[in-house]
Amino acid sequence: MAYCPKCKGEMPQTAAQCPHCQFDFPVESPTGEGARTGFAYSPLADFALLVSMIAATIGSVSTAIGSIVAVFHGHFFEGLFIGPIAFFLQLGMLVTFLRVTKLGEEKQ
Repeated sequence: MAYCPKCKGEMPQTAAQCPHCQFDFPVESPTGEGARTGFAYSPLADFALLVSMIAATIGSVSTAIGSIVAVFHGHFFEGLFIGPIAFFLQLGMLVTFLRVTKLGEEKQ
């Protein structure tokens, strides 16, 4: 019998996931290297991801405010069509950045 490193519960030795806490064991590469390498996993890439999250947050908020202002000034096409598209694109980027950083925190 094996034990989960996270919750210490008993589990089968061949299980890829703990049946108690759903801890997902990292997949070992054929060479035995578990850590990912390269620019995408460097500290510079982590910094770029942080800056991108901040920019997407500021962009989403400013686009929402800009859309409201555009509608009040009579620019209905920009306020009701272009603004929401830009808002949801930036919000989607923010959610993607947040998910990527959350996955990175769980794997470490």
